[in-house]
Amino acid sequence: MNCFFYFLIGLSLFSLNAYAMVAGGRPNSISGGHNAFAGVVNPANAVWIKDRFDIGAFIVHQKSTLNNQDNNPLFNPGKVNLTYKARHLTTADAAIHKQLIIKNYECSFSLAIYTTPGYVKVRTKEPIPLIGTTPIHLESKTQAISSVFSWKLNENHSIGFSLDYFYLSHLRKGFQRADNPIRSVSPGHVTNNGMDHSEGLGLTLGWRWNISKSLAFGLAFIKKSHVGQFRKYRGYEPHHAKNYIPATLGGGFTYKFTEKLAGRLEVLWTGFGSLPNANNSILPNGQLNTNKHGSHKSPGSGLQDATLINLGLGYKVNDNLSLGSGLSHRIKLRRKSPYIISRSYTRQIFYDLITFGVNYNYHNNDFFLTLSHGFDNHQSGYMPQQIGGGKFSSMKKYNAISLAWGYLY
Repeated sequence: MNCFFYFLIGLSLFSLNAYAMVAGGRPNSISGGHNAFAGVVNPANAVWIKDRFDIGAFIVHQKSTLNNQDNNPLFNPGKVNLTYKARHLTTADAAIHKQLIIKNYECSFSLAIYTTPGYVKVRTKEPIPLIGTTPIHLESKTQAISSVFSWKLNENHSIGFSLDYFYLSHLRKGFQRADNPIRSVSPGHVTNNGMDHSEGLGLTLGWRWNISKSLAFGLAFIKKSHVGQFRKYRGYEPHHAKNYIPATLGGGFTYKFTEKLAGRLEVLWTGFGSLPNANNSILPNGQLNTNKHGSHKSPGSGLQDATLINLGLGYKVNDNLSLGSGLSHRIKLRRKSPYIISRSYTRQIFYDLITFGVNYNYHNNDFFLTLSHGFDNHQSGYMPQQIGGGKFSSMKKYNAISLAWGYLY
């Protein structure tokens, strides 16, 4: 077998898109907000929030496996645990919010520190023969600091924007088969180089319209922004490891059915398809993508634009206690190729995520508890004959809990 093809599936097999929730899963939406993180979702929401600060923690339990069903000799036999010593992901966040009066206009300023969705952590106990000589260890995280400014134009309309600073971290180990001039545009910048970082700025715009006392509409837009380069890994990641925050557009409604019952509906679109990782490991003609890693046409995980529909329902039991539930559904696009490495990100995302939350307030204290469950994602397909062939299947599970506390000062 021609070993030129060995490097092709590394990124495809291990690109995860783990779900998380900004601000510890607390109940904010594009058309409404309840805490100091409201402006992170839609900057126009912040001006309607009272002075407060919030802190929280988010704990994820993940499990992911890849099953070599036909004993492809280039892979470990049977199931490979992709979350060996990496089943738990923990993040923390904090935000403070203050109302202001400037030239008779009600305004607000918020400052939030948090980890964005998409925190990746993958490890294997043993090396993958096709990919490298040491165990796989991937870790990618994006942390953000958002400065949110919001103005109340009148009792029905508000606008806002946030300046966002992003700090990206990336670690890659166990990809030695691609670390040579034949397979990479920059040998020595492929694997086992320690944690790398990049950074950059982004912009978010928002508008909120209180149509009536019962109905509110929100609209938010995140600008696509270049956020630096992973120089230590420019010989592996597509487009020389240049990083971008994708453009996102979202709109939604919140409706109060009664004084105790409210619901929300929103749609979000994210332009993942314009990022370097939109490159696929399988070309449109069905052949393997043999371009060198790190190049503009380097194999990637085949990202596609994402459209999500979010539904939520909240019930106010009394002045202190509220309950809520939500469902997030990602519209699933059909994978035309029979190969499991084609658009491989589809194996690692969750198409349906359900949440249950409890909010309890006592005097100036606000407590949140949220449980999240991602419905299992099962995928199956074949490896191309050039890399051993055979049937493979994958599984990804996800559960999370978040705890948060807010204080109105």
